[in-house]
Amino acid sequence: MRPNAILIDDDVLNAVEDLALNALYLVNGFLQGHHRSALRGFSQEFVAYRPYMQGDPLKDVDWKVWARSDHLFIRQFRQETNFRGYIFLDASKSMDFGKGNTNKFAYGKILAACLASLMLSQMDAPGLATVGKTRHPEILAPSTRPDHIDRIFHELGTTQPDGTLVDLGDLSSFAEELRQHSLAILITDGLFDLQKGRAFLEQLRFRDMDTLFFHILSPEEINPPYTGEIVLEDSETGKDMVIDAGNLHHDYPARLQQFLEDVENMCHELEVQYGRIITNEPLDNALHHYLEVREQLSS
Repeated sequence: MRPNAILIDDDVLNAVEDLALNALYLVNGFLQGHHRSALRGFSQEFVAYRPYMQGDPLKDVDWKVWARSDHLFIRQFRQETNFRGYIFLDASKSMDFGKGNTNKFAYGKILAACLASLMLSQMDAPGLATVGKTRHPEILAPSTRPDHIDRIFHELGTTQPDGTLVDLGDLSSFAEELRQHSLAILITDGLFDLQKGRAFLEQLRFRDMDTLFFHILSPEEINPPYTGEIVLEDSETGKDMVIDAGNLHHDYPARLQQFLEDVENMCHELEVQYGRIITNEPLDNALHHYLEVREQLSS
């Protein structure tokens, strides 16, 4: 583990209601330990002028130079992008699993807040939608307006993991809000019908959106800490199931491995970037992964 790794401890978890200050604190700490070269591609540093060519946006013309020279020149900036980032957070009931600071939804909520804050700090425009809810997804379209990040934090702070859908929802209701050549980030535990999950990702890829899949799992799901006869409750149906922990430990590893492979293979087939996150791991693992993907898109 890196010496400055960002862990979600009890202090961070207890302050989850104040996502604005929490996210800024975590992101500032992350950026302070991040080498500047790894953040290349986000600068809007002026580089040079070039002659205007037909089809260039008029907003890029330097009119002061035109007034002095009577010639049109375009201002060129190094890696000027202003990317739009769409953060999709799974708010289905299965996300409400894990003890204390390893709870999947708590981790996903803080990750979403940090990603939005990180995007804004790099002059990108963050947006947010919660999926897996009983209602159709509603989106806060990406924006760099100063008050927009507050709306994102408010939405994250007031959303509860109470969705009961076995899919992530239909994006057609706000298709016009989804801009092509944008970045979509899905934060989910992957506990949905695989074909319906594929359909959701296909909707994003159909719009030519680069997509990053953060697969959130709790340590208890990787190594169940159970013994004897136990009663497990399906978080999305409420049904109880009596299970012998001995049989669970015998059968579970192979089933878990198959589940992980199925989700990862689905992502690879759709050319979706895949990142697996265990909720007792440092948060900056996910932030580093995001920056790597973001840098690839800007190069």
